[in-house]
Amino acid sequence: MTTKLNFCFKGTRQYVQGPDIVATLFKTMADKSLTQIDLKFNGITKTNLDLVEGQDSDQAKVNIHWLEQGQEAHYQLVENDAPIDCRYEYNEDLIIEKTTLDLASQTIYLKESTGFTLCENFVAMNKHLLQALFPDEAGKWYFTRLEQAKLVDDNALINVKLIKNFNFRLTKSDILLNGEVIGSVYFTMVRGES
Repeated sequence: MTTKLNFCFKGTRQYVQGPDIVATLFKTMADKSLTQIDLKFNGITKTNLDLVEGQDSDQAKVNIHWLEQGQEAHYQLVENDAPIDCRYEYNEDLIIEKTTLDLASQTIYLKESTGFTLCENFVAMNKHLLQALFPDEAGKWYFTRLEQAKLVDDNALINVKLIKNFNFRLTKSDILLNGEVIGSVYFTMVRGES
């Protein structure tokens, strides 16, 4: 099975943002009752992608493992060189304006619905949290992995809490809803970028 997926660039970005990939995957698989989701991002994507069943390509931009109606499934996203020819406005400050930071507990709280996807929310929140916790670190934060137990409503008022920092090569933050961990988001800092 191969499915062509089409994307637009967000704001001034020259790559496809991870939350757009996540949203497109979840929409494409909306009838599959996804659980135990694990997405690993292997690099930035500058062209459209093919969703390919299996785990054979060493060119995969995203490795996908989840359960579909309780059955294990593996996919990959591979660049297909089809150019991206659209762009839309995106202002993640509209998300951050609706959050509260607690640096002592290394947590950021979403206070009200934003109108964005759950993934857009926790990615923007985690980036803001990391920048606030480590203001002197120079580089660009990239969303590199998502573990999510099940699909959750986009309007969920989540918290994001930093759990581990592996010397900025990888950070792990838990995503919590009503005090329960529903997943984890991982970021990597790339030095020399801003």
